[in-house]
Amino acid sequence: MIVAPNKTAALETLADLRHASHISGIPVQNISDKNQIFSRSPSRIIRVVSARILLQAFTTRLPDVLDLRLVVCEGLEQLDPAYELALSLLRLATQSSETRFVYISASLNDPSDLGKWLGVGNLGVTSFRPKDRDQSLTTLHQTFSIPYSASLLKAMVKPAHRAIHKAGPGSSVLIFVPSRSQSRSIAQDIITQCTLELETARGYVHEVVSNDVLNDYANRFRDTSLVEFAVKGVGFFHPGLDKQDRTLMLEMFAEGILRVLVVPKDSCWSVPVRASVVIVMGTQYVQMEGRGVARQIKDYTLPDLVRMQSRAIQQSGHGHFHLFSQSETLETYSRFLDGGLPLESQLHESHTLRDWTNSFFAYHLDQGRIMDILSFTFLAQRLNGNPSYYSFTSHKLEENLSILVDKLIDNLTTTRDGA
Repeated sequence: MIVAPNKTAALETLADLRHASHISGIPVQNISDKNQIFSRSPSRIIRVVSARILLQAFTTRLPDVLDLRLVVCEGLEQLDPAYELALSLLRLATQSSETRFVYISASLNDPSDLGKWLGVGNLGVTSFRPKDRDQSLTTLHQTFSIPYSASLLKAMVKPAHRAIHKAGPGSSVLIFVPSRSQSRSIAQDIITQCTLELETARGYVHEVVSNDVLNDYANRFRDTSLVEFAVKGVGFFHPGLDKQDRTLMLEMFAEGILRVLVVPKDSCWSVPVRASVVIVMGTQYVQMEGRGVARQIKDYTLPDLVRMQSRAIQQSGHGHFHLFSQSETLETYSRFLDGGLPLESQLHESHTLRDWTNSFFAYHLDQGRIMDILSFTFLAQRLNGNPSYYSFTSHKLEENLSILVDKLIDNLTTTRDGA
């Protein structure tokens, strides 16, 4: 079984494995129903499941887990409450079996507690910081002193164009921008910059691509407003596009007809392609609060940036990652991109834990049993190692877990009495 942190990662893994299954002869199954996860198979099979689907299998009970030889857990740097709880319950359900677990993560600045949580000894943990590895990836930083605004993004256009031009006509480029609403204006500014500097009407389209080929593709767009960008070698990827147009954009990008793909920050987890050049235009975005009245400027998360950076890592060839950010955030981002990500549990205050507890203990909130289950979580490991992060002063795990469980039970009891 392969467990992925989310549906997008599961589908990406599934696509890679189906290609490899032709060689190994072992069939691959995408699990979309909780009842399929632990069903017995007459022959060897690789099942790919997302964390949320896996968690659903433990909603009301711990199922019998038979003949599960190997579990590969991918993307542990994306450990959210659903992923943490699902893995904890799976480990609990398989503790008396001979199931082997293999865990894969992006570089962490301290993987020791993760290894202890997962029952991996020191000799079983292999960790490399990005700066210690011989990677075919060059990371370049450029800072700006302008506060987050349209002016900041305008200032980033010229260095973005020059990074594209320097990479050469045969290169592919992903540009991550703060939001979907800014995608077209940024793309238009980059095309204009290209026209001014290179004095060409074809934008980024390679000279080997004929006008007839461009026109054939242009006639296939449902949204004709995309044509003016596509004929300049620039496309878009986000869920707001018509599905047929989105697929066509990916096809043109794969064929090298589109050299540049503009992707909003929120789509960094779903974009299914890599590129020889990845440019992150800014590391802040605006989040609307309430009914869209209040605006709050937020920084990109470190996992977001690592995901964007990963799109520049090529199976063959050399990649370039350009990070454009404000001066004051560069040190923080550089430290973690070079030295590995921090990782803490988010389970303690999550709706995921509350909802699962309410469902699993539908008739009786058994404090002892809840504490036993939570002792299998990464949260328990970090309560012992870094209690201050979770607003505890004691280093005694049992004491901290007892307080946490009491709060959880009080909350659920109040909710049930009110219902």
